[in-house]
Amino acid sequence: MKKNCSCGQGMDITMRTIVHARKIHIHHVPVYTCGSCQYSELLPNVKDEVVFIMRRLVQKGMVEEQSVAFDHMHEVASVIKECLEYKEDDYLALFEKISTERVNHLLDVYLVAKTCKDTDWMTDIERRLNQLAGFRVEDHQAKIS
Repeated sequence: MKKNCSCGQGMDITMRTIVHARKIHIHHVPVYTCGSCQYSELLPNVKDEVVFIMRRLVQKGMVEEQSVAFDHMHEVASVIKECLEYKEDDYLALFEKISTERVNHLLDVYLVAKTCKDTDWMTDIERRLNQLAGFRVEDHQAKIS
């Protein structure tokens, strides 16, 4: 499915900073963006995680500004950000290549966590693997720009 904007134009996947209440800045969030009317919306695969981060930071009762790098918390965001660094034309192949490398790396790290019997670390790696497993760039048919 190709993501189209309500204005009829196709949308690209870009990285943006999401700001909440002028105090919470979540950097490197993948969003759909329309090049024609500049409308943006979160990718469905990351929306719940962004909302969770905002709620967690608000519940802490923060008084000062807070910045968070989303790509450090979400594997899909991290892979998309890495794709942007290469500036390739074939983003589908690049995304699949980097995703496969990331899965292999996470599986290697999982074995280390398992050897150390670190269940918290294992749970975090499983969560990251599930983020990648639940995302297929082909489903979005959007240019990464």
